[in-house]
Amino acid sequence: MDKNNLSVGIDLGTSNLLIYVEGQGTLFNEPSIIAIDRATKKVICVGNDAAKLVGKTHDKFDVIRPLQGGVISDINLIQEILLFTLNRIFSSEIGVIKKLVICIPSEITNTEKEAIVELGHNLGIENTIIEQEIKAAALGSGIDIFAPKGYMIVDIGGGTTDFGILSLGDVVLSKSIKIAGDYFDKQIIDHVKLIHKLEIGLQTAEETKILLASLTGPYPTTEEGETLSYEAMGRDLITGLPRSTIIGAKEIREVLLNCFDPIKSVLLSTLEETPPELSGDLVDSGILLSGGCSQIPGLTTYIEEIAKVPVRLSEVPLTAVVDGCKKLLKMTSKYFYSEV
Repeated sequence: MDKNNLSVGIDLGTSNLLIYVEGQGTLFNEPSIIAIDRATKKVICVGNDAAKLVGKTHDKFDVIRPLQGGVISDINLIQEILLFTLNRIFSSEIGVIKKLVICIPSEITNTEKEAIVELGHNLGIENTIIEQEIKAAALGSGIDIFAPKGYMIVDIGGGTTDFGILSLGDVVLSKSIKIAGDYFDKQIIDHVKLIHKLEIGLQTAEETKILLASLTGPYPTTEEGETLSYEAMGRDLITGLPRSTIIGAKEIREVLLNCFDPIKSVLLSTLEETPPELSGDLVDSGILLSGGCSQIPGLTTYIEEIAKVPVRLSEVPLTAVVDGCKKLLKMTSKYFYSEV
C-alpha cells in the first residue's frame, strides 16, 4: 500500500464522526461536536474533548454540533472539524489522501451535496465522492446491494431515521424523518419536567435512555431480576434547587412508544410506495436495522409486528456506515459515484 496515496472514508453522522483509513482501520469515532474560541474563531477541540464541554456554558467558547437533525447547520464548521481531525490523524499531511468518500444523511439537499464535494476540494482532495448513509450501511452490514433483489434498511441515528429500498446497487426509494436519538433525549427531558417537576440535561437524558429504553417485551432488569430505574439529578422547577428523582423503565417505554408513532407512519408509507417486485422480495430479505438507536431492546419485534416481514439488527449497527465506506473505496468509481 502506497502511504502517499491513501483512501479515506467518512461517516458524517449527526451524533458521531467516524473516519476509516485504508489499511489502518477506523481511526476516529467520536461525537460530531466542535468547540470554537469566540474571540479568535479558532478550533479549541473536537470529538470527545468537545463533548465534555456540552452544557458547560462559558463566555469564551461555543460548543456546536455542525449537523442538526441530519441537516448541515454550518458547512464551514464541518470543514473545520474535518480539517482538525484529519490533521491530527495524518500529522498535518492531508496531501497523502487521494480518494475521499463522505457518507451523508439522505435528506441533504443538492446544494449541500455540492458544498460537501467542494469541502473535499478545499481540503486538497480532488477525488471526493459522496454517498447516502443507508447505502453504505447496507454494504457494511454484509448485504449484496448489487444483486437483482430488493432490500430494505432502516437507519436510526442521532438526528434522523432514514428508510431505504435498495436494489441493483442503487437506492430505489428513500425517506427520512427528523426523529431519532436526539429527539428521544429531548422528549425524556420534557417528560421529566412534566411528571417529576425536574429539569435535567441532555447527557442525563441520554444516560437514562441507554439504561432504561425498551419498546416491547420485559422491561430492563437488574441482575436480581428487579425492573431497572435511574436516579436522575437536575434542578427543581419549583424551588430552583438541586434535586434528584427516580425514573422508571415503564415511563421511558411510554415516552419512546410515542416517539416511534411517526416513525411507524413513515415506515408504512415507504412499504406502500415500494415497487411490487421489490416489495415481494422483502418477504424473504426482510428489513435490516442499523444506527445507534436500532439497539433499543424490543425494536426488532416492534418493527416485525408493523411490517409483517422478518427484521434483523445489523451485526455492526454503530459502524455499519463506515464499514460500508471500506467496501465503497475498493470499488470502481462508476459503481458508487454520486453526481450532484
